[in-house]
Amino acid sequence: MEKKPIIQEKDLLELVSRVVAGKKFVIRFTLVSFLVGILLAFTSIKKYTVSVEVAPEEGGGMSFASSGLNSLASIAGIDLSMMNGSSDAIYPLLYPDIVESLPFMASLMDVRVSTSDGLVDTTYAIYQSKIRKEYWLTKVLSAPKRGIKKLIGAMSGKGKIPVSFEFDPYHLSEKQLGMIDNLRGCIGVFVDKKTNVITISFTDPEPEIAATMAEAVVNSLMNTVVDYRTRKAQKDSEYMKTLYLESKTEYEQAQMAYADFVDHNRNVTQERILIERNRLEAEMELKNALYTQWTQQYQLSLAKLQEQTPVFTTIKPSAIPALPSSLRRLYQLILYTILGFCISVVWVLSKETLVNLWNRLKGAKA
Repeated sequence: MEKKPIIQEKDLLELVSRVVAGKKFVIRFTLVSFLVGILLAFTSIKKYTVSVEVAPEEGGGMSFASSGLNSLASIAGIDLSMMNGSSDAIYPLLYPDIVESLPFMASLMDVRVSTSDGLVDTTYAIYQSKIRKEYWLTKVLSAPKRGIKKLIGAMSGKGKIPVSFEFDPYHLSEKQLGMIDNLRGCIGVFVDKKTNVITISFTDPEPEIAATMAEAVVNSLMNTVVDYRTRKAQKDSEYMKTLYLESKTEYEQAQMAYADFVDHNRNVTQERILIERNRLEAEMELKNALYTQWTQQYQLSLAKLQEQTPVFTTIKPSAIPALPSSLRRLYQLILYTILGFCISVVWVLSKETLVNLWNRLKGAKA
């Protein structure tokens, strides 16, 4: 049995004839889309994106068998580090959540940014609030919202609240939260589940500021992870250092006490003097043993701190981009024109069906 095609040739001819019949509307709508495309494309703001790739190096003396097993598991998309009972609560898959947290974002607002032409040399918060270029269409769309806020402020008697550039993550104003949301939209964090390579990107109208902020995000993330991973080892090392310094001081005091006693009683053979000399000598040897022990413990704590400190290898450093990452204006114009043509054709083809449906609905209500 011969299968009939889903779309018959006569159906295609009917569709083409309907498009030809409405060609005036298609041409006009496409021309309007072309003009709107010129307006939007050639008034848009160029944006530059800087990407940095970083790979965390694993520590702890992994054996060959374990590393081979991890490699096989990574191919299958399985992360064994999350299954082996590790006490490390921060692993690469959580890095995007760390970057999006309020304390992390608030710390980035204090980053110093500048451009080579000298027009910008301030913190990122001031740059975003007063200097950064904003698309005119964004201003138009947000104008009603700003107007309503001003009206509510005037009616409540509060007036305009000045913007504070001191960002306390636990006491943020509505304006500051809006600035942080804008900053969050500029940052991109992607973690490769197989290789754990972290890609951090930053987008901004100024290429130099994009490069500076991308580097700042990477450095801040590294410091956060290092601080977490080494916090306990750092406290242990500081405690061992305190015991080491105390034992050193006590040993030196015991040495001086023994030396002074021997110097003042060099030719004395009384039994009481000999007993006191032996006591001071034994105390000095005990202090020496404790001093030696805490010295070793302090050195071990420093080695453990070094072992616990994660190492990040920069695979792709930040660099000032020469070309914008946003869509080229010519491509935007072509896109708007094609979109207008497609919308007009769909309208011509579906107009009759929509009109009939509308008439039926009106008749049913009547």
